[in-house]
Amino acid sequence: MLKNWLKIYWYNAKRNKFYFLLNVLGLAIGLSAVIISYLYYAEEKSYDKWHPYSDRVFSIETKFSVADNDSWATLSYPYGAALMDISDEVEDYAYSDGYYQGGMLSVNGKYKSFERACYSQSNFFKIFPFEILNGNKQKPFDGPDQVLIKDTYVEYLFNDKDPIGQTIELWGKVFTVKGIYKGAETLSSMDPNMVFNNLDERVKEAIASNGWGNYSSALWLKLKTPESKGIVEKQLLDIYNEKVIAPVAKSRGISAAEFKKENGYEDLTFYLHSLSTQRLMKEAYKNATPEGIANVNRIYIALGLSVMIMLLSVFNYINITTVQVMNRGKEVGMRKTLGASRGGMMMQNYFESGLTVLISIIISFVIVEYSLPSLRVFFKAKLLFNILEYIPQVLLFLVMVVFLVGTIPALYISSFRTIEVLKGTVKRSKKGIWFKNTLLTVQFVVACFFIIGSLIVNQQVNYMLNKDLGYKADQIVGVSYNLKKDLRKNTLPIYQRLKEDILKINGVEGASAWSLAMGGKSYASVGYSYQGNQIQAGVAAMDYDFFDLFDIKLKEGRALSREFASDSINNVLLNEKAISMMGLKDPIGKSFDWNENKVTIVGVVKDFNLFGLNEDYRPMIFLSLDLEEGWGSNMSEMSIKINAENAKETMDAIEQVWKKHDISDLPFTYEFVDKRFAKSFDKTIQERNVFMVLNGLVVFIALFGLFSLASFSINSRLKEVAIRKVLGASAESLIKQLTAQYIIYCLLGFGLAVFPSYYFLNKWLSDYAFRIEIGVLPFIICFLIIVVLTLLIVFSRAYKATKINVLKYIKYE
Repeated sequence: MLKNWLKIYWYNAKRNKFYFLLNVLGLAIGLSAVIISYLYYAEEKSYDKWHPYSDRVFSIETKFSVADNDSWATLSYPYGAALMDISDEVEDYAYSDGYYQGGMLSVNGKYKSFERACYSQSNFFKIFPFEILNGNKQKPFDGPDQVLIKDTYVEYLFNDKDPIGQTIELWGKVFTVKGIYKGAETLSSMDPNMVFNNLDERVKEAIASNGWGNYSSALWLKLKTPESKGIVEKQLLDIYNEKVIAPVAKSRGISAAEFKKENGYEDLTFYLHSLSTQRLMKEAYKNATPEGIANVNRIYIALGLSVMIMLLSVFNYINITTVQVMNRGKEVGMRKTLGASRGGMMMQNYFESGLTVLISIIISFVIVEYSLPSLRVFFKAKLLFNILEYIPQVLLFLVMVVFLVGTIPALYISSFRTIEVLKGTVKRSKKGIWFKNTLLTVQFVVACFFIIGSLIVNQQVNYMLNKDLGYKADQIVGVSYNLKKDLRKNTLPIYQRLKEDILKINGVEGASAWSLAMGGKSYASVGYSYQGNQIQAGVAAMDYDFFDLFDIKLKEGRALSREFASDSINNVLLNEKAISMMGLKDPIGKSFDWNENKVTIVGVVKDFNLFGLNEDYRPMIFLSLDLEEGWGSNMSEMSIKINAENAKETMDAIEQVWKKHDISDLPFTYEFVDKRFAKSFDKTIQERNVFMVLNGLVVFIALFGLFSLASFSINSRLKEVAIRKVLGASAESLIKQLTAQYIIYCLLGFGLAVFPSYYFLNKWLSDYAFRIEIGVLPFIICFLIIVVLTLLIVFSRAYKATKINVLKYIKYE
């Protein structure tokens, strides 16, 4: 029996080899897409699996108000010790910066670039238990100014020398190497090359000075049980009320509740987030790890699209198989005449579909293996693929597809009477075609959805790439100071001396500076209140000509100027966002309390994008570098505008000025500001690329399904076409007769796709603070694309059918 089934399978495969190949290829592409998307998802999901108690380690989110993004994944330094004093739920804690350090360091007098360095407290390894390979395993850090190095980074820094006891000089401070630790064997949200314990000093100073306002680092807690999370959140709020609010309220002679209400602090609260959930957070501002979050939207988009690609492939297979089975009517009729049962016919269909699916699985594995090297670069991921790990999932896919493809056609064909099958009337029965037509309509719906989606995604990305940022950074470079340790408190006078010499260089068109880094991630903020409105505003101390350099515009009022002595004493500028949050209608001349001073607003700056377009404008206060002592020392770089014609010669001359002033032991470094900002678009551009690639596959599979179905259906009506031609039918009427139904299904599919396309793409766009509004153009373009492609495919098959040799099909009639 199996031998007979195999002969029949091979005969029909050769007879319809083109459709057989399309079926196999479609299934292989669909399965490949699912495998690749799942590899990407599984990789992101595998973060921190190495950590033995990742569900007991938590970072803390400080939420200042009910606003969605008014949160920080940082906490001031005294909280850790205060929490340990009152809580029985906390086993240990450690502060750590939520980002990696990089730059230049000195090893035995030789400078080397470094990356992925972590600043933490000495108890870092109690929270992140990397294995200590060399050093004190119980107490890796036993004193101040020490560093541990990852095993894979030792050779780079020290070559073949034993690093233990040797020193590393970083930012003017000398650290002693105390040990070597083994990196995580699987992906980790905390994966530094070096761990410096230089936060110990900061924490001690903050506790001694009662400094509850410095939100610089993340606080990691190791709880005794995950279930105590809610208790610890309440304890943190109690500490805040007792240590932060109560003393200030008492000094003003009011209750803590009154003080919180007056200053807008009523909604401040704390949330704990476990390490196990950090990687797949949707909100980046809640994540406290240097590795950051995965692009969750991109993961789910890739998974959803790949599943749809596979479903379309399966639909195509079912459709074509159903048509093929119905065109094998005489074979089925003879078998039923000879006593074949419905069960036997279904078993044969299971056998045939099982062979086809097995072939497609093998091809899909080949596709995955050969595409992974390129996809690893595209996704910036490892995408490890072990066939043996996916055998259960593949077997499940095999069983599901075989069941669907083996059952549905057999049930249809076996439901007809033997005489109908032998006469061939099954082809014209409504009972035999409604299912394939439904699947064809679904394919049109999905194809239209993704054509519309790709157009809208592309519009959004182009909008972001071309949006006016509110400033111009063409040919402006950010040159890092990298000051020596003993010069860091003199940043402002050093900047002024450098600027004087820089402006003398031929090719320099301007130079200025501020306390932030344009297009970077440098940010400092201070809270203040105005008539009950609580604002956490970013602070930027700047030189008077900074806005002129970047062509940043004022909405009203005037800019800060050296001509007004008060501008260096108590005058500030605010941006439109801050004015809006304060509820001011006529802001010029208004005063407010800020940082224990009363300052006056003399101008309103038009909002501009400091970091990226994924987030809304932040409230900002702009002040003179001279306004308050200390702001000038926060500058990390000078912004210099150069002439493009002699850029290299100009930068060489700037480097000579840096060397002349002898302000740094590190190499001269700079970066073009516009390129720095462009990096913020990387994830969005990748989202677009993923969507476009998968969209192409969706449309291809849907259209090749249409091509296959139209070809097979039209070929099955060639005798009808021949008879109509003999009776005088024209080619035009024949083409219309053969293609009308497909045009109807195309239009129906487009109509059904409009609402879900609009709804789901609006949901996707809601993640962007700056977004396009969905118009009718993408829908019109999609309509034209899908109609034209359908007409091309169906007309080509119908036209070919009208050119048949009539005698070949009616010579026996």
